[in-house]
Amino acid sequence: MPRIARISAGCLVVLALGFAVSGCSSALQLSSLDELSSAMASPGLRAGEQISVIVYGEASLSGNYVIDPTGVVSIPLAGRIKAVGLTTAELAEILMKKFRGEYLRDPKVTVSRAEVRAF
Repeated sequence: MPRIARISAGCLVVLALGFAVSGCSSALQLSSLDELSSAMASPGLRAGEQISVIVYGEASLSGNYVIDPTGVVSIPLAGRIKAVGLTTAELAEILMKKFRGEYLRDPKVTVSRAEVRAF
């Protein structure tokens, strides 16, 4: 076998091994990313998640709150709310109802996931 053919064959083997190893590494990373994405994309809130609540025009009510191990989140003027299983939109709706009338005329509330924590 000529020298150039041996070098080319050797390069192909090294290149193939490189692709195989990088593919395995990507698959492992992708698996972790998939788990994180599915946790973040799941519709229901879970215990341990940190949520961000924004009440427009009311900085004192806005902030990050943690859903405790029992599934409850405590928010000023709204009290303790069972948040586990609710979507962020459902929790925002509950908060708007709690704030409306008694505290604010027409509250605008946004809830989003800030972080997933493990207990």
